[in-house]
Amino acid sequence: MKLIRKFKKRELILMGFCLIIIAAILTDTVIRGINLRFSRLDEEIVFNQEKLLRLNTILRQAKELNSQYERLLSGYKELKDSDIFLQEITGIAKRININILNIKPGLTKDEGLYRIYSIKIEIQDEVSSLAKFMHVLSEELKSINIEQLQINTQGKDELPKASISINAAAFKI
Repeated sequence: MKLIRKFKKRELILMGFCLIIIAAILTDTVIRGINLRFSRLDEEIVFNQEKLLRLNTILRQAKELNSQYERLLSGYKELKDSDIFLQEITGIAKRININILNIKPGLTKDEGLYRIYSIKIEIQDEVSSLAKFMHVLSEELKSINIEQLQINTQGKDELPKASISINAAAFKI
C-alpha cells in the first residue's frame, strides 16, 4: 500500500493503460499464432480433401477398368494347350452337326503373355452350316481368329469341302 501511495493517481492510470496495452498486444500475438496454426491446418485439410478426391476418382476408374477386364476375360476360356482347343472345336462341331473330316494342330508361337496355336480344320458340309459353325466358333471361343477359309466344290451331287486355318490364343500359365 505504501507503494501505491507513492505513485500519483495519474501515474497509476497511465500504468494501468500500459498494462492493458501490453496485455492486448500479448493476447493479439497469441491469437495470431493460434490463428496461423489453424489456417495452416485448414490448408492441409483442403489439400488432403483434394488429394482424397483425386485418389477416389482414380480408385473408381481402377474399379471400372477391372470390371471391363473381367468382362473381357469372361469370354475367354482358360485354354492351356492345343488339345483343349481341339476338344472345344470338336464339341462345337458335334453340337451343331458339322461333319469334320480332319482337324490338325499346327505350329505354336509364344507372343508376350499369349501362346498362339495354329489349327487346320477340314469340313464337308453345306455352306450355310459352315457359316453357322464359324459364327458359333467365334462367339464361344473369343480367343479364336479365323485366318483363312477355302471352299472347294467337287461336283453337283457332293457337298463342298472347306479348309479353315485358325489361330487360337491362350494365356501363358
